[in-house]
Amino acid sequence: MPWKDKEKRKVSQKIYRDAHRQEIHAKARVYTLAHREERKVYTLLYRQAHPDKLRAKARAHREIHRNQLTASQRARYQALIAEAFRVLGHICVCPGCGVSETAFLTIDHINGRPKGLRRNGWKEAQASGWDKTTFQIMCANCNHAKSDRGFCPVHQTDTGRRNGHNPGANVQQSLWPLS
Repeated sequence: MPWKDKEKRKVSQKIYRDAHRQEIHAKARVYTLAHREERKVYTLLYRQAHPDKLRAKARAHREIHRNQLTASQRARYQALIAEAFRVLGHICVCPGCGVSETAFLTIDHINGRPKGLRRNGWKEAQASGWDKTTFQIMCANCNHAKSDRGFCPVHQTDTGRRNGHNPGANVQQSLWPLS
C-alpha cells in the first residue's frame, strides 16, 4: 500500500527496523558475502565519482569525534614509539651525545630515507621489523646535523651517509666546535 503521508511511512519503517534489526543485519551480511566482488567495484566507482562528498563526510566525522580520535591516535603512536625504544634503544647512538630524554629522541634512517617514502620513520621502522641495519635512535640535534652535513659537527663523528652523498665532506671540520 503506497503511503500518502511520508512522516507516517518513516515512523512505520523505523518501528519495523527496530523490531527486526538482527534479521536485517543477517540478511545484509549474507548479501555482502555473496556479492563481495560486485560491492568492491561499486565502492571503487562511487569513491571515484564522489570524492568531494566523501571528503566532506570524513571531515564532519572528524569534527564530531575529534577528541576520541585524537586520544586513540595518540595512544597508538605512543605505543609505537615505546616499542621502538624497547627494540632500538633509549639513547642517542651518536658517540659522546648520550641524550636519553624520549622527548628529544627521533628515529633515523642510517643511509638516508629513500626517495618517494612518506615521512613517518616510526611506521617504516615497524614495518621493516625494527631493522637495526636501517634504523637507529638519535637525538633531534644529531639527526638534523647528520641530515644536513652527513656527520654530527658537535660530536665530530660520521654517523652515516645520506643516499651516498656527504654534503659536509667539503666543510673544514676544524670550524666546528668540539664538545
